[in-house]
Amino acid sequence: MNRETYEITGRRYDLDWLRVLAFGILILYHVAMFYVADWGWHIKSDTTSETLQYVMMLVNPWRMPLLFLISGGALWFASKKISSWGLLKLRLIRLLPPLILGMLVIVPPQMYFQILQAEGVELGYLSFYRMYLDMGTDQFPNQQTPVGLMTWNHLWFIPYLLVYTAVFAVLKPLLDRAANALARVRVPLFLLYVIPVGIVIQYGIFLAPRFHQNYALVGDWYAHALYFTLFATGYIMAGQLQIVRLLVTSRWVCLGISLLTYLLLVLLYTGHIFNDQGSGADWISGVLIQYLNGWAWLLTVMAWAATWLNRPSRALSYMNTAILPWYVLHQTITIILAWYLAPLDLNVGLEAMLLVAGTVAGCALGYELIRRNVVTRFLFGLKLKEVDRHTASGPAISAP
Repeated sequence: MNRETYEITGRRYDLDWLRVLAFGILILYHVAMFYVADWGWHIKSDTTSETLQYVMMLVNPWRMPLLFLISGGALWFASKKISSWGLLKLRLIRLLPPLILGMLVIVPPQMYFQILQAEGVELGYLSFYRMYLDMGTDQFPNQQTPVGLMTWNHLWFIPYLLVYTAVFAVLKPLLDRAANALARVRVPLFLLYVIPVGIVIQYGIFLAPRFHQNYALVGDWYAHALYFTLFATGYIMAGQLQIVRLLVTSRWVCLGISLLTYLLLVLLYTGHIFNDQGSGADWISGVLIQYLNGWAWLLTVMAWAATWLNRPSRALSYMNTAILPWYVLHQTITIILAWYLAPLDLNVGLEAMLLVAGTVAGCALGYELIRRNVVTRFLFGLKLKEVDRHTASGPAISAP
């Protein structure tokens, strides 16, 4: 492929690869959350690192936005063959069973170990599980969610995606008009930064201070504004050949902007710039850096993926199908392993490597067991029969 004359074929393999890589980063990110200082998580290591914050800040501004962007893009391809309401029905069939299974079976151990560490109690798992299923329980009030101790934890992405797909089904005519209008104009690179950042920064200024992200779906207005905008943007941009070509030819510029804004973000985080909290101009400048950095990295990863990864492979076909079961399983495996490795007082580097390796091995083994049975395939959102995804058309919509 000539990288300077990128073509959109029947499938955007670069988007498939980005989805796979994003979930790979998610595993590393959640392992790192066990060790990073000052950032709350379900359980924490006795050994934490402030330096790790700066490494995680490289991906934190764009890892979840990328998944919503790709999920919207997947709908653009799928909508060429299926109606918008058919797409919603298909996503409900694929995503509701793993969400329900996750909340009832996969996620509870996360809350169990969280309570053991946070509350310092001795509690058997069966006793805990009875409390967990009682949505009216008053036990452990500091760990309560809107429905008692029950939670979807890391699976929050699934209900958000389902709601956004329902909204998409209503707004599809408007989004199609926007996509068609965009296809008729030539977009310079600076507008590809200015317009999206100019929109999302409004959410950071007016919504973020009032509605902190709660992952509860209800009342999470800042997150909905940001993530649905990215979801819709993914749909509008997915078929825009001119934008993909622009990103490919400008990939080094995009990378430079991303690295520069990351440096500014670190300086902002450490209080070296715009650290006067009483100054509205300083505060807005800091917000601008955060959103410009996040969007810059999104454009950069899309540019380099389009340059190098727009090609099929058997490995991609396998991983594309495995993503959803891996996503459902991974954080519970990480937390269980972390809980039982911690008392061994291993070298922290060795412990972290064992956590990553164990999580990957557990997900791989779990997926191999899941895909061999029709019941477990349904429960984890897989098609009831295996298909050759190597020749499928359009990005998968079964995985988040």
